[in-house]
Amino acid sequence: MKKSFTRILSLILCAVLLLCTVSCEHEHVFGEWTTDSEIHSRACTQKNCEYVETGFHTFDGGIATTPATTEAPGVLTYTCTVCGYSYEEKIDQLFEITLTEIETWDIHTTLQKKYLADLPESATDYAVGNAELSYPAARTFAWTAAGFTDERVLDHYEISFSEYEDFSVCETYTSRWNDFSKANGGQNLKVRTTYYWKVKTVLQNGESFESKVSSFTTLEGPRNLYVDGVANFRDLGGKDCDGGVLRQGLIYRCGRLHDNYGTTQKVSAMGIKTLKALGIKSEIDLRGKIKDGVVENGDKADGSFKVTKSVIGDDVNYFHPGAEYSDTMLQTEVGRTMVKGTFDVLANKDNYPLLFHCSIGTDRTGIIAILTEGVCGVDENVILQDYLFSNFGNIGSSRLKSRYDIVVSAIKSCKGSSFMEKCENYLLKCGVTAEQIQTVRDILIEKK
Repeated sequence: MKKSFTRILSLILCAVLLLCTVSCEHEHVFGEWTTDSEIHSRACTQKNCEYVETGFHTFDGGIATTPATTEAPGVLTYTCTVCGYSYEEKIDQLFEITLTEIETWDIHTTLQKKYLADLPESATDYAVGNAELSYPAARTFAWTAAGFTDERVLDHYEISFSEYEDFSVCETYTSRWNDFSKANGGQNLKVRTTYYWKVKTVLQNGESFESKVSSFTTLEGPRNLYVDGVANFRDLGGKDCDGGVLRQGLIYRCGRLHDNYGTTQKVSAMGIKTLKALGIKSEIDLRGKIKDGVVENGDKADGSFKVTKSVIGDDVNYFHPGAEYSDTMLQTEVGRTMVKGTFDVLANKDNYPLLFHCSIGTDRTGIIAILTEGVCGVDENVILQDYLFSNFGNIGSSRLKSRYDIVVSAIKSCKGSSFMEKCENYLLKCGVTAEQIQTVRDILIEKK
């Protein structure tokens, strides 16, 4: 109130003095400015002249006379453009987060990369199926943060990753340290994909500071994933095919989710959380061998007990077109029935994303992967490479190209000038319709 009253008096004084100047007939010669925080004034020095020029300060936009740094605050000086009066304001100490840049990232371990750079049939030079070596490599993301003070104490960091530059869909993790890695095989990143990432520093006083956005691109190769408790987990997507590339995040292959001849879960609670994050809607169980009156997937052979739902959750479709495995099963009616039942599921877009598995995710699972990738036009060398990649899983024994050759002999005996055509004709022989085949292609192939 006092300040407003002072301002009003100053305006009245300016008006009175202005009226006084009307009668002045000489040119004013002014003395020095006198100032306070709001106004400046100067008097005419001519004899008998009582004119005083008065006005409010007109400040510039401010100049950082002492720039702020991450070590200390700065000073911003505002100066009146008329009289030169100035005042200072504090510039907050800077806080800066610097990301360690990554241009590309290969999700595969050193051992996996050596195999992928070699001939497909060389798989057993690197892994022989007796240890779980199928997980992707974990990447450590690092950054530096500067600008902490006694008042600016770290609470936590938030690290966000997204396929979208605007982070409209993203995954965010927290850390107390200035680096981050996802244990046990990385973050299940897609291959051939650009990711954006950033870090937010959250302080105990409620302040937060965010880094600039950085990006990196993952390299090509099979997309292997880590799902706790499940062996040999891979995405069929990311491979070049006829006219495009197989979409990632739609169809996965893996080992069993619950025990053979029982219902005890193999997949852990953490693994189920991962499967839910992948959006799995359907599980296709290819197991069918009978032991002591129980089918591998947990069904009683006499029908007195039947598995009717997925261990992932009640909201996940459970399909069981399973059959007992043999290397030559594609030459049998049992094998063709398994294939037909599986493609009935694959030809319904409402069932995706889905996973299919047998016991160890290698043989019956391998057959469905071969036919699915083959009918979509994936190069057979890439299909063979994917088939033999199962040697990196803990599958109990090795898989060789000679076994693959036996498995696909029924396919290769079909008519066709390419492996894709032979796969199509084999599926038709199984009772899969041409319309279903085209639907599977439409669902899985992203056109270039």
